[in-house]
Amino acid sequence: MVSSFIAALQFLTLLRLTKTGSALSPAEFSASMVYFPVVGALQGLVLFIVYTLLGGLFTPGLLGAVLVAVLIITNGGLHLDGFVDSVDGLAGGSTPERRLEIMRDSAVGAIGVVALLILLILKYESLSAVSISAVGAIFLFPIIGRWTVIPVAYFAGYARDGEGLGRLFSEVKFTTLIYATVVTVVPVFLILGVTGLIAMLGVFIVAVLITAFFKRKIGGVTGDVMGFQGEVGEVLFLIIVVVAGNL
Repeated sequence: MVSSFIAALQFLTLLRLTKTGSALSPAEFSASMVYFPVVGALQGLVLFIVYTLLGGLFTPGLLGAVLVAVLIITNGGLHLDGFVDSVDGLAGGSTPERRLEIMRDSAVGAIGVVALLILLILKYESLSAVSISAVGAIFLFPIIGRWTVIPVAYFAGYARDGEGLGRLFSEVKFTTLIYATVVTVVPVFLILGVTGLIAMLGVFIVAVLITAFFKRKIGGVTGDVMGFQGEVGEVLFLIIVVVAGNL
């Protein structure tokens, strides 16, 4: 249990408590995924503390920018990298093989940069617009971002023939999906009630659609796709909460 949590913590953040995180088998890594929402909760707690300390000093816009920066720093931009690579692959490749080749290339294309800017603007604006009544979303959205990769991993196979980061996601069990979902649902409902559950359902539906989309485009998913979904899940959750608060 402890080793699985440490594996999840080291994979999703910059914290390094051991030197064995990268030696996990797909089965061991799959077992650690149940703790993804827990790691998201730790990141959410950091963001909420920052919000509490600086909320009375900074404007909403400046505070939103700081929150985005803190999140990127704590996870090392892991998910952003996957997001950019996925966009580049979809934009630049005409066949599944070519898309996968582009996604593996470390170079960043213009389309990927533009998509990244749009993503960060949406996240910044959403965090800046979160109402006082829904401030719990600042704690919750990293949990959603970490949880949402689990259904993608469960419903899709690995797209590549050889080894790769996504291979670690290839043995997700149904029990892992259920446990992680329960761990996520409880704080979402307790903090945001029905609005939070609706937002979470929206993220889940989009995750299923994205899974089907990448199955058609590249034959499955990769580690980059997991990062893509994590970022989309975070932003979508925030947007739904903000829109619901304005109704």
